[in-house]
Amino acid sequence: MNLNDDFLELASKNEDIQLLENRTILITGATGMLARYLTRYLIYLNEEKHLNMRFILAVRNIEKAKKIYHDQLNNRIHLLATNLSSPLNVEEPTHIIIHAASLADPQFYKTNPVDVALPNVLGTYHCLELAKKKHAEHFLYFSSAEVYGTLSNTNLITESMTGWIDPLDNRSCYSESKRMGETLCKAYYEQYQVPATCLRIFHTYGPTLDYKHDQRVFSEFVKSVIEDNQIIMKSSGEAKRAFCYALDLVSACLTVLFHGCPGEAYNMANDDCFISIKELAQEIIAAFPERSIQLKLQQRELTSNYIENKTTTYINVSTDKLRKLGWKPTISVREGFRRTITLLENEIKQQR
Repeated sequence: MNLNDDFLELASKNEDIQLLENRTILITGATGMLARYLTRYLIYLNEEKHLNMRFILAVRNIEKAKKIYHDQLNNRIHLLATNLSSPLNVEEPTHIIIHAASLADPQFYKTNPVDVALPNVLGTYHCLELAKKKHAEHFLYFSSAEVYGTLSNTNLITESMTGWIDPLDNRSCYSESKRMGETLCKAYYEQYQVPATCLRIFHTYGPTLDYKHDQRVFSEFVKSVIEDNQIIMKSSGEAKRAFCYALDLVSACLTVLFHGCPGEAYNMANDDCFISIKELAQEIIAAFPERSIQLKLQQRELTSNYIENKTTTYINVSTDKLRKLGWKPTISVREGFRRTITLLENEIKQQR
């Protein structure tokens, strides 16, 4: 099993891929978990469907990007070194901009809060300025469920809701900057007609995650299975999340690019997979019955930089707005994590 198996399945679902033909696409954060999966899929699509696309991959670390895309680099893929703190130097026409650069791992909220906030504010500004200059056809901003803050008296999160965020809380470097990024997208649409749409991404995972360093709970579960054949849970496991596989995220991205309304935001989650952390562990165990994986409880270390999300802990999300555009998630939690772990293990074997 390899990523192309995912991509073949995904390509069969996308009926509008010809709209990508002859387009130049700029993707920021192309070495990150979600943007990496999306980028690899678009490159695959370009090669298989002969779409004559060109790619500008904006990354912090060129050497890291070369290692990730070494087998796909050609004259249609340009690597652009930038931390998005200054204007983007792009000479060629740019038809589609996908701004996905962001430090989403909560371990950085305490240690690198400036580095977390700036790509979502200053980086979004520079990307929107480029979109305005290039008269981009589409602009997609990777926002987050964190923009909702603390909600009460609701069982379902819809796009029209707003919650409370303490600007001085450590997590707010991420949530408040994501909010500001959305505000900039709306402002540029209203004042300059930049066709910007926002995708509010809830808990999403996939085989491109950096399980060795990512401290989010699903990543730690993956790491436990790969390295120890055990699952270590560092909480009561009662909190609930809607877990979405990366394949369904990419399908959502293309749906919003082709059919979304500029100036709007869309929730992106697999609301059919709204389960507790403990249930997540049980689903991963069930995905590998032959391994006899065990679930163990362990207290998180007091010195950990990880800042737990204690908001919207038991509230599911409505994806009706996105579904009305024709999108629906298809990968279950059990199948998604089976693919994630299997693909990561295959990658590890190839590197030996």
